[in-house]
Amino acid sequence: MSFESQLPSLIPGTEAPGSAPSRNRASDALTARERDVLSVISQGLSNKRAARALEISPETVKSHVKAIFLKLAVGTRAEAVFRAGSLGLLRSWEPTPKNSAIASSGG
Repeated sequence: MSFESQLPSLIPGTEAPGSAPSRNRASDALTARERDVLSVISQGLSNKRAARALEISPETVKSHVKAIFLKLAVGTRAEAVFRAGSLGLLRSWEPTPKNSAIASSGG
């Protein structure tokens, strides 16, 4: 399956007239949490640091990264970030209020 054939499921509204969007796992749209993980890893964070930032386990980050790779049909973090950016799927990650309060208090 080519990347172009996956676009309709990644970006709603891009399917050809009269065609039904495919529903296989590799072409489903990214979940909100996968987008969070993608945003954090786009900043160069390791799985461990991404997990701390998102308050989830490193294994959960690894699981999300694998799902992102499948859905975007890529093999590296750099490819995932590039492809997501070119599709407009990448957004900046904002820390939770609890995290930003800790950061602003210096500790």
